[in-house]
Amino acid sequence: MTEVSGPKWCLQYPGSISPEDLEPVWRSMVWAFIAALQQGGASVAVTATKRPPECAYLMHWSWMIANLSQSPAAVPPMDGMEIDWTHGGNGRAARSAARAMVKAFGLEAAPSLESRHVHGRAIDMSIGWQGTLSLHDCAGHVHHITVPPRDGGNPELARIGASFGLRKKPGDTTHWSDNGS
Repeated sequence: MTEVSGPKWCLQYPGSISPEDLEPVWRSMVWAFIAALQQGGASVAVTATKRPPECAYLMHWSWMIANLSQSPAAVPPMDGMEIDWTHGGNGRAARSAARAMVKAFGLEAAPSLESRHVHGRAIDMSIGWQGTLSLHDCAGHVHHITVPPRDGGNPELARIGASFGLRKKPGDTTHWSDNGS
């Protein structure tokens, strides 16, 4: 039976917040970076790791409808997913439901349909610190980050993360992956 879109869908295909669910080789790089951050005095809160393809589908299309004028009627179906994006042709209700899904997912940027999260090669984490962050890169060299922002959007932090094999997604302060997407 088909059900209209809305926030209830956001709970049906939960993703993981455990780095243990990441692809094994990349997981070791993630753990090394997290350890370096914590040793340097940063706080780290993991908010997403491995994600089911169904969740990526819901995140992607809710964003597209809510923010990029995607026609709900033109959203391609996903096998096994009985969702009515159109709300029976009620465009206003469809867009409102999509905005509610975006909010429920906590999305800050357009999620990819082929997200690296699906492959266990992406992590979302909130990173923060006070004052100067003294951080070792993967080669053991110490870097002192003294300028804001004091979060995952810091360009110097992104360069250090890259030494561990974690690449920043442009415009997203929490998302790191093996290729930056």
